[in-house]
Amino acid sequence: MTIEEKFEIFHIPGHVRQLTSPFVNIMSEDKLDTVITPVFISPVLQFLFSLTWYVLLPFRICLNEAAGPFLPVTPERSRPVLLWIRRLVFMPVLVSFLGLYSIPAIFAFIVRNILHQFRRPFCEIKTVNCNVQAEVPKQSFSVVTSNLCLMPEILSKFNNLNKTAWRAKTIGERVYTDQVHYKDMMEKCLKNCNCVNTYDCTNKGTAVKQLDETHLKVDIITHFPETDFLCLQEVFDRDYMNILIKELRKVYPYIVYDVGYSCPKRNYCGLNSGLTVASKYEIEAVSFKPYTTKCGFCAIVGKGLLMLKVILEKGKHKKVGFIFNTHLQAFQGDKPVVQSQLSEILACTREFRADNAGPDEHVMFDILCGDFNIDNMSPCEQEISKHELFTIYVDVCRQRPGKDHDWTVGTEMRNPKLHDEAVSTPEQLKAVLEDPYLRQHYIIDADLKEATMDSIYNAEIKVDKAGNIVLSPVGGRRRIDVILYKRDCPVAVDNYNFVTRLATLTDHIPVSMTFTCS
Repeated sequence: MTIEEKFEIFHIPGHVRQLTSPFVNIMSEDKLDTVITPVFISPVLQFLFSLTWYVLLPFRICLNEAAGPFLPVTPERSRPVLLWIRRLVFMPVLVSFLGLYSIPAIFAFIVRNILHQFRRPFCEIKTVNCNVQAEVPKQSFSVVTSNLCLMPEILSKFNNLNKTAWRAKTIGERVYTDQVHYKDMMEKCLKNCNCVNTYDCTNKGTAVKQLDETHLKVDIITHFPETDFLCLQEVFDRDYMNILIKELRKVYPYIVYDVGYSCPKRNYCGLNSGLTVASKYEIEAVSFKPYTTKCGFCAIVGKGLLMLKVILEKGKHKKVGFIFNTHLQAFQGDKPVVQSQLSEILACTREFRADNAGPDEHVMFDILCGDFNIDNMSPCEQEISKHELFTIYVDVCRQRPGKDHDWTVGTEMRNPKLHDEAVSTPEQLKAVLEDPYLRQHYIIDADLKEATMDSIYNAEIKVDKAGNIVLSPVGGRRRIDVILYKRDCPVAVDNYNFVTRLATLTDHIPVSMTFTCS
């Protein structure tokens, strides 16, 4: 029997304080009852794992504070005096503490990574009495994918983002607000006619084979729609992860998070996969497969494929769905890493469905989503766009390999522009996405010659000699956040949304898709 097979699910009343890991502690701060799948067989190992986390916490906080002034984000650069005070006054104190505290921190780090070898590769929780419950049976479902950039503060600053704890809480609060009050907000939006910009797009015989014509509504919206499945990437840091999960569990009864392995061979004991999935439907099976091929910075990240089977309707004719969430290699350059990972996705999804699909079950959908770190139009990624995966899974935004539909917009923002006033609110970011000139100013173009960190982070805005933007057909259209459905489980896509709700909170544009099962 494997380690995972030995785990049992047990019930913990929400008001009972647990003396285990921080993953359990977050569930005991209010009266929501939870069912938690423990990550260790032994409570002793769970306690030691939690203890190492608390020992490392002061070291991590001081390290972030010491390095922070040397990686200032845009707002901090406008206050140079404060930066020099932090560098000259506070940094020597912090460095002295780090030197004195290094021995217990190193010891805790070593113990923690040893314990990782006995830990399940994910945490799973069920909230019994959250505020939003799934309505079953139904035929229409919705999924959102978003890269949140919730990394350790030092790494977040490389993306020109800071205040990560505040961002994590605010993201969770906005998701909660939209899920609880979405209908009221949408009624106000429709009355004002300012929050939704809708296009009618016709695809003949593509979405559902049984239909001759499907009308797809493409929206740029300022609030998350009612969402059944929330798929997140770059939820790396466990401190910020706990803050986010505390908010999400108010509206999502089932959450899988803290996904990935940590060991010298797989990620040099670095970051986990950063993948998280929140669901309004019961999760019956979960598995995670780390990618075998990676390079560059991703070598210290445990990226892979998170695979879930959800129960949509119980009974004699059981209905289920499959959700796959991933985050692919970034900045691969001339190495064929993404191609290899796409092939691994096909193999892993087939294996997971074969192992978990029952003989009397009806599979309603098979959805693959995440941050692919590639777009469909850049010259350096033309060959990748022809990969077999994109013939087996359907991307409704594609017209053909190398060409997106004209209504698509990019989802990867220019990091230096994240704090501009023009994109500081959901409404303003929406206006930017709707304007081809403004969009090109704030969203990366889909014309990359090479997929390197320098070419992406420092992608130039195309202007003429007078400084005016030169409009390009691929300007502001680097679309790397995608939602795909599998052809053998055809669905009718009703709405495809680009969501501006997280303006200033991340460097990606979330994407949502609402679909009806055939």
